[in-house]
Amino acid sequence: MSALSHLALTICYLSVAVTVLSLFLPQKRTRKIFSFVIGLFVICSLISAVRNTSIAFNELKMEEFTYDSADSDEYTDAVKQKTADNLVSAIDELLRSEGIEAKDIRLSLKISDEGRIYAQEVVIYIGEEDLLRKQEIESIIYRNLSKEPLVYVEKEEVE
Repeated sequence: MSALSHLALTICYLSVAVTVLSLFLPQKRTRKIFSFVIGLFVICSLISAVRNTSIAFNELKMEEFTYDSADSDEYTDAVKQKTADNLVSAIDELLRSEGIEAKDIRLSLKISDEGRIYAQEVVIYIGEEDLLRKQEIESIIYRNLSKEPLVYVEKEEVE
């Protein structure tokens, strides 16, 4: 981080130096030579600052990371649980916005080898009053989760 602040500070100093030097430039014959010298000074200073910054970045070493599979499993389980809780709340909200009150929503998640979380199984328990809306419930869930849900009436399977 200090390398970047050093680069920014160098650019600021160069801006001030060029401004001050341009005030003292003669107006006649030597103006072109002085302009060339000032330009060369600016270019060399910027190259030096960038070079020092890149060297500083190359010297940075990342802290060693120790991998503990037990911690990873706990973290993965916590992420799955939090995601499941959020999705259950979202599903409940979607169904309520359509006038459907689910008695219970159960969601089973899986994490792929690439780290993507997806719904493995969606089970929704509804009351008998929503039995005729089974197709609509399946459609809503499939549109939002790309997973066909299992819909049961008061814990009994609906055919």
